[in-house]
Amino acid sequence: MNVLNITVSHKLYQKNPEETDLGKRILSKSIELMEQMGYEQLTFKKIATAIESTEASVYRYFQNKHQLLAYLINWYWGWLEVKLAQEFIILNSPENKLKRAVQLLVAPMDQDARIPHINEGTLQRIVVAEYPKIYLTKEVDVENKEGYFHGYNRICDILTMIALQINPEYKFPHSLFSTIISAAQSQQFFVEHLPRLSDAKAGCEDIIDFLTELTLKTISNDE
Repeated sequence: MNVLNITVSHKLYQKNPEETDLGKRILSKSIELMEQMGYEQLTFKKIATAIESTEASVYRYFQNKHQLLAYLINWYWGWLEVKLAQEFIILNSPENKLKRAVQLLVAPMDQDARIPHINEGTLQRIVVAEYPKIYLTKEVDVENKEGYFHGYNRICDILTMIALQINPEYKFPHSLFSTIISAAQSQQFFVEHLPRLSDAKAGCEDIIDFLTELTLKTISNDE
């Protein structure tokens, strides 16, 4: 089986966790614990206890849990970019590519056997619940320059390029897709926690239908 490596900016770690067994254990257990207790309750001490190591060993990889969260979310966007590239190989029309992209943004993910230490399905749920916390900070401008949001930007760029194949004159592709990606996360959160803010009674299927219709109609109506 081929091993899949996802590249994350070196600004998002002190020591690359993918290069050691301990680093991979930190990532795996961090994902598990963050889903169980949430970002606010997670501490490096709890991670260290769970992996039977020391708190100092976790700090050797990540400066703080904000950096850890940014790493995990950027890893997810990088992995999603790889998934999109693989799916697009067998799709000819840009419309079908956008439809499939929306499905991948919303539909529950299966674990990728090529990366056994990362549970992509769990990580996807963390992105839905925690992503705004990495940019709603006073340090957002500095962190943007350091590449904290590179993965998100790359996904927006990919979808923008496909949209412009449908309608080269469309004026707001980045605005549209940053909105679509944000809505893919928020609507999943609303369905589970704030259901009066969503009409997606059938869960993911309704969210996919809504976002697909919104995407394609917005692009085509601008022609």
